[in-house]
Amino acid sequence: MKKIGITQRVQEIEEYGEYRDALDQRWSDLITKLECIPVPLANNLNLPINNSVGELGLSGVVLSGGEFFNLDDTEANQGLQKRNDFEIELIKYCLYKNIPILGVCRGMQVLNIFFGGHLTSVADHIGKPHRIKNLGKLNLPKKVNSFHSLGISKKGLADNLDPIALDQSGFVEAFQHQESKILGVMWHPERDNPFEESNLSTIKEFFT
Repeated sequence: MKKIGITQRVQEIEEYGEYRDALDQRWSDLITKLECIPVPLANNLNLPINNSVGELGLSGVVLSGGEFFNLDDTEANQGLQKRNDFEIELIKYCLYKNIPILGVCRGMQVLNIFFGGHLTSVADHIGKPHRIKNLGKLNLPKKVNSFHSLGISKKGLADNLDPIALDQSGFVEAFQHQESKILGVMWHPERDNPFEESNLSTIKEFFT
């Protein structure tokens, strides 16, 4: 079975002075539904730098959702800074090793920033499902969930990323890289109950 690595959000536990990596259990449910093995990835910069990621034999990587992303955020706690640094290095590693990357919500935002794009504040996108317009040939849902306050305008999309879905206001809801096997979606496929079949088929085909 194929192994799919999944990045994790960071929880600050003040009473213990700890930063804990955490992953929604629904990600494990979704990946196993695809007949793959989920591999949670610790927010540790050494994993891509010393090739420890290579030892895992991953067939793909999911940059999961979670915290606000801004490389220049000087108020980000140490745990979040470690996640930011780790995911940037992980993208570099995956590009070098030709490992497919699926960016989900924050993960899509990270990819856009990595390739030179920028983010824009959006309103009425938290907890409010909406319809999207499919511009490409992938089997995408017609209606998606939404849990973000930052979006990607057409002008804010990195030059080497192609939009494949837009929301009703024209913000980019999904993109693909022009050369590398990279897919970004702004919705959370793991949060649908039951899982949306179009998401399952598209993700499975993407990691094939």
